[in-house]
Amino acid sequence: MLAWLLPLAGCVVISVLRLKLSRLSAVPGWIGTGSLLVAFCLSLISAGVWLMTSPAETAAFQASSVSDVAAHETGNLLQRRLVGHWYSLAKFGEIDFPLGYAIDALTVLMFVLVTMISLAVHAYSLVYMADEQTESYQDHHLDHSAGETSERPGRFAHFYAALGLFTFAMLGIVLAHGLLQIFIFWELVGFSSYLLIGFYHERRTARLASMKAFLMNRVGDVGFVLGMTILLATCGTLLLYPVHDLNGTSASSVPMALPEAFQAAVEKAVPSQAIHDQANLIPTEQGISYALLVAAGLGLLAGCVGKSAQFPLHPWLADAMEGPTPVSALVHSATMVAAGVYLAARIAPLLLPEALLLLAYMGVVTLLLGASMAIVARDLKLVLAHSTISQLGLMLLGIGVGAWEAAIFHLITHAFFKSLLFLGAGSVIHTTHHEQDLEKLGGLRAHLPLTSLTMLIGVIALSGLAVPYVTIFGESLGFSGFHSKDAIVSGTMAFVLKNPHHILLLISVLLGACLTAAYSLRLWFKLFARDTPVDPALQQVHEGPWLMTWPLVVLAFFAAFCALGGEEGFVSTLVEESLSPAPAWFSDSTGEVVSIQWTNASDRHAVHGTAGAMALAAAWLGALIAWALYGLQAISSKDLSHQLTPLVRLASHRWYFDTLYRGLLVLPILNLARHTAWIDRILIDPFIDGCARLSERVSHASQWFDEAMINRFFDNMASSVWASGLSLRKAQTGHIRQYVLLATMAVIVLFLILFAWMPGDRAGR
Repeated sequence: MLAWLLPLAGCVVISVLRLKLSRLSAVPGWIGTGSLLVAFCLSLISAGVWLMTSPAETAAFQASSVSDVAAHETGNLLQRRLVGHWYSLAKFGEIDFPLGYAIDALTVLMFVLVTMISLAVHAYSLVYMADEQTESYQDHHLDHSAGETSERPGRFAHFYAALGLFTFAMLGIVLAHGLLQIFIFWELVGFSSYLLIGFYHERRTARLASMKAFLMNRVGDVGFVLGMTILLATCGTLLLYPVHDLNGTSASSVPMALPEAFQAAVEKAVPSQAIHDQANLIPTEQGISYALLVAAGLGLLAGCVGKSAQFPLHPWLADAMEGPTPVSALVHSATMVAAGVYLAARIAPLLLPEALLLLAYMGVVTLLLGASMAIVARDLKLVLAHSTISQLGLMLLGIGVGAWEAAIFHLITHAFFKSLLFLGAGSVIHTTHHEQDLEKLGGLRAHLPLTSLTMLIGVIALSGLAVPYVTIFGESLGFSGFHSKDAIVSGTMAFVLKNPHHILLLISVLLGACLTAAYSLRLWFKLFARDTPVDPALQQVHEGPWLMTWPLVVLAFFAAFCALGGEEGFVSTLVEESLSPAPAWFSDSTGEVVSIQWTNASDRHAVHGTAGAMALAAAWLGALIAWALYGLQAISSKDLSHQLTPLVRLASHRWYFDTLYRGLLVLPILNLARHTAWIDRILIDPFIDGCARLSERVSHASQWFDEAMINRFFDNMASSVWASGLSLRKAQTGHIRQYVLLATMAVIVLFLILFAWMPGDRAGR
């Protein structure tokens, strides 16, 4: 709780103090860094307590409780997880919307990971963002021809406040125990990323990039909301876990968790021949439509696809490089894009075969698209951005083939080496005065030896390279990326062996491994391989201060060794302990539309050696190609690009997805808006203006009628009443004799009137 709330506390304190502190002050940065340091220490303490309370090697434990017996009956062992509620947002009958927490080994591991990388980014930014501590910041990347002004006040405090809010939101996703709570922090992550990507909002490109990220994420979030709505209607809950303590005792007052309720719904699903019957798209007496349950999974996956920048919602991630480089390191490693993969792995038991198969193919498409764009990109940060897109596709491929433990394993290793590479790129950009063009950089190894070495470790980890026939702890000698990629390739191969008609998945993942090694080594060779810098002005560059270098060293250590032992190692064991295994019905299910045989852990272990050898061979092939092209320069990269001009043009223009979306979505909407504005200007505005003028004239006529007729009539009536009153006033003399005489005369007059008109026979009177 404290580790989660401390980044928010730092954000609030910075927001309050920034109104009183000078822009020249570094206090906001130290407050943000200090809050993350304490949060990281608390996360480490929590991890230690967790591991001492329950040994990490145990994937599940036995408990003498009713809930454990029920778990065995459904094929799932009760996992070591501490779940509880804080309070209820709302309750409608049996449907409850509580806020609470779910803590297991993966939660603790993710807390350590997120706080560590965020702490490194906070400390690194004390130097990288130091130029924001000024009253007149000069932005040299602005387009002056567009009227953008280069001088503005610094926003050092604003940066650290948004960074703390971003970290708090990601930790909220990790801690949440239900889909509704995840969605709340999911949206907060999107809002925080909007602030950070558009940090340099004076630049038109930054404004467009932040808006693009925000809108594309909203597209996926619509599917997320629809998926939650279907699950709530069919299962009656959005809780992912039942509430129980560490002894396995469940709380009797808490409704069934979502996976069990979903399993019951699947068992009652209508037959496949009735899927296309519209009447069966709602719950019936016979059960729930299978198509509706598939739609629920696809809706949740739409949110994951948007947040993790998967095809076809991937273009926003490359444009997100408009934010500061430390933000890119955090967004592309431990937060935001990681949230989509994390959620997909958590909800994997809720995904039916059709949804998982679609996810697998979307993953391989994204893997190859990202790799192809990275291998031709000239911008330093764009290479890493496209690399992130590619690696996220690899993770979702792992989830799609049923190896979601391997996907989370790769998510953790990717967080370390990708944050290392982004911070290393930031070190290069900072020392070279914001130069990012790879064709202008080069030969920096002698001037930036520490950055060169740490980025080489990150590149090797990203490439998945290892030393053949040399083992340590029973696994090939390689850095973290090799072990986690090996696990995903093993899962893909096991899946393909059971489903040979999906051989394209295995071919694609091996091709992706080759391309990944090629563009990774290309990046390093272009930055550091030359003996002297391409630009003579770069001869004077040197390493940055220790606040920029020690995060590189720490992250390089974990990028190299966090996955020791491979799938039998410490990190992988913690992941396997936490993620829900496939339900009993899943292993035998063939789906209603597709026929799939799913794999299990034993299948993946059986092909582990073969899959690892094939992945390693593909990676070394890509590395040798990069070495020949950019290291030895034995082959001219320009000649090769000329031979492959059509492909290079497509990849350089990001496969024209931006052009496609602009033509299909943006321009039609702009044209519709333009025609609507024309109708408003030509038709509606004149009509409204005419009505206004008519109303004005009617009001003038009404005013004349009111003044000339109505007011004069009532004024004359009032004058007449006043005059009559004055005349009658004279009759009031005050003499009693006069009043008696008038009364007598009145009585006589009344008597005469009555006598004259009294009915009767006049002859008999």
